[in-house]
Amino acid sequence: MRAFPLLLILLIAGCAQAPSNAEYQKNLATAKAVMQAHIDMDYDAWLAYYADDAVVWDAQYGTDKISAADAAVLFATRHDAFDGISMSREVWLPGVDTLNLQADGSVRAYINWAGTSKINGKKLDLRAYHYWNFNGDGKVTQQGNFYDAGGVQAYAMGTSE
Repeated sequence: MRAFPLLLILLIAGCAQAPSNAEYQKNLATAKAVMQAHIDMDYDAWLAYYADDAVVWDAQYGTDKISAADAAVLFATRHDAFDGISMSREVWLPGVDTLNLQADGSVRAYINWAGTSKINGKKLDLRAYHYWNFNGDGKVTQQGNFYDAGGVQAYAMGTSE
């Protein structure tokens, strides 16, 4: 008899409505389009993927969340420092709700970024982690970026090997 309440809880939890694979696939296509718009320096297209109240966290030390419009301006400066920005060794993954550990339609990615410093000609190979959360309309509501931002800056400026 003691097992019955536990079985009932597990049954109810198992019936919880998790986002479908189709929702993840749609959001994955959006996340990839966001990254391609960045590579293409098309920040009008980039912004079209974001909700009006979206927030973005960049990897720079001490930064706070910023609006998508401010992030677009910031990310455009990457092209001032590097030519040929591209992605490789991409690993795209579905995200999960951290409370119930169920798929939530979000997208996570491990990406190697490449480019050539305009200052010193050094080739960049930057490992990074990114995430995107979405609303019901398929617009990005949150984006986070994790990588060695200070190391990239030093490398581009020629102050680091």
